[in-house]
Amino acid sequence: MKRVLYLLFSLLFLYSFNTVSAEESWDIKNFHSDISILQDGTVSVTENITADFGTVEKHGIFRDIPVVYLKDDGDEYYTKIELQNIIQDGNQAKYEVNKNGNYIQFKIGDPDKTISGRHTYAITYLATGILRSFEDHDELYWNVTGNDWQVSIEKASTKIVLLKNGLLKNTCYEGAFGIQGGDCTNQKISEREVLITSSRMYNPGEGLTAVVGYTKGMVPILVVEKPDPVKDFLNAVFSPLGIAGFIIPLFLVSWFIGGKWYKSGRDLWFKARFPNDPSAREEIRPIGARETLVVEFEPPEKLRPAEIGVLIDERADTLDVTSTIIDLASRGFLTIKEEPKKWLFGSTDYVLTKLEKSEKDLLNYEKELLKRLFETGIEVKISSLKTKFYDDLKKVKEKLYADIADKKLFIGNPESIRGKYLALGIVILVLGFVLLFFMSGITFYVIPFASSTVFAGLITIIFSQIMPRRSAKGYELYQRAKGYREFLSRAEKYRAQFFEKKNMFPEILPYTIVFGVTEKFANAFKELGIEPPRPTWYVGTGHFSPTHFGTQMNAFSSSLSNAIASAPKSSGGFSSGGSSGGGFGGGGGGSW
Repeated sequence: MKRVLYLLFSLLFLYSFNTVSAEESWDIKNFHSDISILQDGTVSVTENITADFGTVEKHGIFRDIPVVYLKDDGDEYYTKIELQNIIQDGNQAKYEVNKNGNYIQFKIGDPDKTISGRHTYAITYLATGILRSFEDHDELYWNVTGNDWQVSIEKASTKIVLLKNGLLKNTCYEGAFGIQGGDCTNQKISEREVLITSSRMYNPGEGLTAVVGYTKGMVPILVVEKPDPVKDFLNAVFSPLGIAGFIIPLFLVSWFIGGKWYKSGRDLWFKARFPNDPSAREEIRPIGARETLVVEFEPPEKLRPAEIGVLIDERADTLDVTSTIIDLASRGFLTIKEEPKKWLFGSTDYVLTKLEKSEKDLLNYEKELLKRLFETGIEVKISSLKTKFYDDLKKVKEKLYADIADKKLFIGNPESIRGKYLALGIVILVLGFVLLFFMSGITFYVIPFASSTVFAGLITIIFSQIMPRRSAKGYELYQRAKGYREFLSRAEKYRAQFFEKKNMFPEILPYTIVFGVTEKFANAFKELGIEPPRPTWYVGTGHFSPTHFGTQMNAFSSSLSNAIASAPKSSGGFSSGGSSGGGFGGGGGGSW
């Protein structure tokens, strides 16, 4: 039963991978093999194949050689084939080596180029485990051409050379699989050389086989053990080459990206902490340097909420844009009106109304935001921005980054710097996965290298997030912004200063949104018994209290962020953008 299954598997393999058929009108003019038995017990084989494609356009040929055989008792017998080189028409050939079940395949040719007419191929490889020992002699029993070509072979021959004199007997067979005979010529040239040639043209499915017996013990009889993928994998991974393959890429990329961060990614600072002092020197902030947090009771340098948001986390977030809208409202450029739910499971909507006020003192990103919000009129519903404001949001963020750059708070645009290293990390990561999934089948030694490359890509992606660098001025304002956040998040601790700010509740509110402390800030008013005035720019449906208003502002911020950051959905295959060949799936195939 095992023998039958083996035969069926072989037939299926040949059906799947021998794409050349007799109907394609090409043939093999000559198949000559030079075989040498080497000192170490391996056998060197060079197959010289002359193929004539005639007018048929092909990329090349492929050669399938079995590496697993069946013994008479049904057990499997293993050999090893190691490719040395392939020459096509006297030049180095393009080729692929594939392991397909019990066969190794050499696929020769350029996938970007077709050829026709006559071409010669020289395939050199080492075979291990193909010599056998008997009571009175050792033996090479070798199917020279193979019997599974689907085209005719006009002429076949082989020259077999022993290591030294010791040839005892030789014979040959030709024809279909299982034929015990034939009129092939079996010529003994010397005590160490045999030349065997075919007597006729071979039809598809026919071939030439040679047998040479020689003195026992001339070379060792090598045995190839059954492949153990787990053992082979562990041997490869923990071999010196495997360990080096894992460590070297990881070390090189980590050294490069770590060095880049060490020299160009760490923030600058004024060592003396006095930026207005001409003697204050700007230098790279040391790793692990600690500074006392000084509480600030107002925004440093009158920075707007979005600017502080970028300064804190080095990126222009949707929340920064949301805080800007509330900031513009508190400064009299627009009003926000709450529209209650229209049904039980509906959601609250908000209406923004633009007010007449000069914009000449606004920052560029603030002007851009107002322009894009009110492109269609002086009123806009938040719900109407969903999937439509996505591209506008990008433009506003670009202006915000430009504003930060103009004020020299960072060395370069944080988004561009982050994007550059992120792209590099993605390239390294993809390269690692390509090696892992497409090259590891060739040898397990690729796996440590590929895995290391994947980790190196991930490290680069992680480091890309901290590569933007604050200037000394930017770092100084960053520290002060943290001090301002300390005040807003722990207002009850600074009661005196807080009472001084009680009438500035609406103006401070956008900063609490950026810092994420809106409810804390509102609760502090309640605990201290302070009743700030109702903001004139917000029209709500319920009673006014700091805590209730804080909750409303969080809800508004969340609703607005979701609306303006929502990307439009793709159109799909049923729209006017669909076409034949589009979408997923597809594919096809043909002969090589």
